[in-house]
This record gives sequence, C-alpha cells and structure tokens, in this order.
Amino acid sequence: MERVQFQQEQMLDELKDLIEKHLFTEKEVKQIVKKRTAFETALVRRVAQKADFLRYVSYEMGLEQLRRKRAARTKPESTIPSISDYALVRRQFQIFERALKKFKADVALWIQYIQVAQREGARALVGRITARALQLHPNQPALYILAASHELNHQSPSSARTLLQRGIRLNAESIELWREYVKMELGFVESLRRRWE
Repeated sequence: MERVQFQQEQMLDELKDLIEKHLFTEKEVKQIVKKRTAFETALVRRVAQKADFLRYVSYEMGLEQLRRKRAARTKPESTIPSISDYALVRRQFQIFERALKKFKADVALWIQYIQVAQREGARALVGRITARALQLHPNQPALYILAASHELNHQSPSSARTLLQRGIRLNAESIELWREYVKMELGFVESLRRRWE
C-alpha cells in the first residue's frame, strides 16, 4: 500500500493544476483519485495482470482526451504550459514502462506502447522504445517495420534502410521485411527521379 500512497502523492500537483485551470471540478478530481487508487491497488497485488495495466492506460487516455477537449473549449488565458498539460500523457508512458518490466516478452505490448508514443508525438521516446524492443525481440519483423517507418517519417532514410537490412539479415525468410525494404527503396528512387526532373 505504500507504493499506492506514493503514486497518489505524485499526482497531487497535476490535480491541483487541473482544478485551478477549471478543467475539472473538485468532485471530478475526487473520482479520478478514487479510480487511480483502485488501478494502483490492482497493480501492486501479488500477480498483476497485463489486462490491469491496459485498463489503467485506457482510463488515462480517456482522461487526457477529456482534458484536451475541455482545454480547447475554455481557451486558457496563458499559453505557458503547466504540469497538467503533459502529466496525463507522462503517466500513460510510466504505466507502459511498469507493464513492460513485468511483461518484457509481450511483443504486442511493445507495439502498443510505440503506437501510443507516436500518436502523442514523442519522437525521441519512440526511438528509445523501438531500440529496446529490438534488443529483446530481434526476430520480430513487425518491430523492424515500425522502427523503419518511424525513421522514414522523420526524414532519415539511411537509418530506415539500416534497420530493415539488419532485420532482413536476422529474419531472411520474412516476406514482410523484404516487401517493406523494396517499397522503401522504390520510394527513395522515385524521390530521386523527381528531383532530377
């Protein structure tokens, strides 16, 4: 229970900020604390399950969506970011990190974490997550494809090429990797052709 109490103490500043910005009422914040306490209690029991972590992350995602909608509707006076602007997203990442400590072998969980980080625009975090995932699961073509597409989306075709080549070297029979590699090279050649014209 000490861990649950520690997590509750960590959320005090963000909850105060949400009330001060008039994004949530005190009654709603009490409900948030109650729900988070229930989730944290489920996570510290002897055998926490993957579903417990996913339910918690899902709740935090819904809370962040609601916060964003209310923030857009109220149009705050100051544009200076405060703790509540990023705390809910950071909490999602922390829950994923805690889940991955227990379920390192779960590739689907790694992929879900990468997708959430991409959706939130955490570019550097996506790079670190994919690197860790590939260290643990070098025989998973989907992870190489995700990592390469991330690099391509951020104007780094040489890194994407290197990742796909490494993936092909380790998973030579993977049709998916070969398909993505050919598609990437054709796209690169097409961009060169357009530049010459």
